[in-house]
Amino acid sequence: MKSAQNSTTSVLRIFRREASVEVLGPGRRAVIWVQGCPFACKNCIVPESWDSEGGEPVAVEDLAAWALAQPDIEGVTFSGGEPMAQAEALATLVDRIRAQADFGVVCYTGYVYEHLLKHGTPGQKALLARTDLLIDGVYIEREHAALRWRGSANQRLLALTERYRAEIEKIAHGADQPAGMQFFMAPDGRIAYAGVPPKPGFREEFAARMANLGIALQSGKEG
Repeated sequence: MKSAQNSTTSVLRIFRREASVEVLGPGRRAVIWVQGCPFACKNCIVPESWDSEGGEPVAVEDLAAWALAQPDIEGVTFSGGEPMAQAEALATLVDRIRAQADFGVVCYTGYVYEHLLKHGTPGQKALLARTDLLIDGVYIEREHAALRWRGSANQRLLALTERYRAEIEKIAHGADQPAGMQFFMAPDGRIAYAGVPPKPGFREEFAARMANLGIALQSGKEG
């Protein structure tokens, strides 16, 4: 039992990581997309992240060292996949990072905040307790909207601490505009992106336009 518990806190199965990202939370951030998602939202831009057996296992200590090594970073963002599926390990990761730096934490989840408060596991509640900004709710294509850091109108920006509260209140009072997309070139020359697409069907349209130019997206790493 002890070794099983250790495995849930010392290793994360991730889909992708990227820094410095400026479109998934306040400021410049180190972003970790976890692997595995139970929601399988229609027209998700990263369906490769659904399989809980996919991605790669990375030690929490290595991810903490990676995030801390990024220059001029405001904090970390957890996306996915579904971060709450690996909440215990993410809570441990936050503790490792905050032992050395005052990083803010943004966490996406398909679960609704009230559900996590009432029915969440101890690990999920531990991650909530360490989260400054929670972005909750599944992506619903028919409710797609041009919003800051979210893809559909049902999703909420919830300031769980004071760290980003003033910025969230400003967004709520008229500054709720898309943050845009950010593009990265992988070592092999392929293109990957981060951010919330401006409209439904972005992935297919972007891939087709890049293919027409002879440019391939980074296989399994889009989103």
